[in-house]
Amino acid sequence: MTNISVELAFFESLKVFDKGVFSHIDNDRLILYVVSLLGESGVEPTFDKIAVAAFKLFPSRFSLIGFPQFPDAKRVHDCLWHCTYKTKMWLSGNPKSGFAITEKGRYVLNETKRRLSGEVEASKEFDTKARRKEVYFVELLKKTSAFRKFTEGNGNSISSIEIRELLRVGNETSKEILKKNLLRYLEYAQKLEERHVEEFLKFVQIRWENLFE
Repeated sequence: MTNISVELAFFESLKVFDKGVFSHIDNDRLILYVVSLLGESGVEPTFDKIAVAAFKLFPSRFSLIGFPQFPDAKRVHDCLWHCTYKTKMWLSGNPKSGFAITEKGRYVLNETKRRLSGEVEASKEFDTKARRKEVYFVELLKKTSAFRKFTEGNGNSISSIEIRELLRVGNETSKEILKKNLLRYLEYAQKLEERHVEEFLKFVQIRWENLFE
């Protein structure tokens, strides 16, 4: 079979996972699994292929807000950024060259595979402690003036000061830290399936792009 035939056969063979199997597995671990599955199937794990496979396997996690029939490539991009960043380093590579699993990532991958396969029963034990932290910070976010304005339809009146308050940083904080905090909040919202919070954070990311880039 040609490479194109192998890839077509691979994508056609993908089946949606039952939500109960991965409900307590975070998006970064799911993306790690997708990268592994692509490589094991002879498909180069480039960004576009990872995005398509993630959507086909876990559509409830990797679909566009308001358009569940389409994949959210930005969400996949954020997960890949998390997995390659120095705090995790589960993956190496980049969107153009493709990605590979590191030794550190392989340990996390093996644990994730066991849960997705049913070898280890899915339970809250996997990330209960983390979820308590995530719930705490998302609830703090919901109490900010920026989130209130967005909820009331006044998102464009949010000030940069309110954005910094939202992200819990000072005026001298670097763009790198601002972006890191924003992505962390996005990760929390996605894991908790707080779609309205996620929509708000993506609005902030686009509307105040100059703060992060």
